[in-house]
Amino acid sequence: NGIDQTLFKPLDKTTARKAFNLPPDKKLILFGAFGGTSDPRKGFNYLAETLKLLSQRETSGIELVTLGASQPQDLDTAFPLHQIMWLNDTVSMALLYSAMDVVVVPSMQEAFGQMASEAFACGVPVVAFGATGLLDIVDHQVNGYLAQPYLPDDLANGIQWVLEDEERHHQLSQQAHQKAVKAFDIRQIAEQYHALYQELT
Repeated sequence: NGIDQTLFKPLDKTTARKAFNLPPDKKLILFGAFGGTSDPRKGFNYLAETLKLLSQRETSGIELVTLGASQPQDLDTAFPLHQIMWLNDTVSMALLYSAMDVVVVPSMQEAFGQMASEAFACGVPVVAFGATGLLDIVDHQVNGYLAQPYLPDDLANGIQWVLEDEERHHQLSQQAHQKAVKAFDIRQIAEQYHALYQELT
């Protein structure tokens, strides 16, 4: 799946957080799915357990942002929670990604992982399980972290690893954006489809 990188691109984090009334000085984790946390295939139950484990470690300043529900959900989370309803336009989505420090995709089933590739285009590292279509997007400890499926403890390791070192986080962010430019730009994908069509005909 291609990404229009004239729309999905890194935006100013301070401005992005102001737009969604998010705290300027916290480490923000994004979980998003159509329907919010209600689809078991998207693995929010793993993330909830992961955050409980993470809260028992020497971590501070972490807050969770969820995206995709049609109305606020009653969620028990180990960190402060910000719920954002479903966004219908790419500008708002790019702004939300840019406000984040990491996107977590703990899916049990995922054909590709569009949210992960869009996050990369906005320069945001991704933590996911090393399974499903995410294997085609995330390069372990290069632009994110692939945890052992389906171990909440290792997912917690990944989130902590991405967030604990500012210089490392900066490098991961840069490499995430570079991967999106190299592998997921919609113009490049279109050219590949065109080349395949020409070959087949």
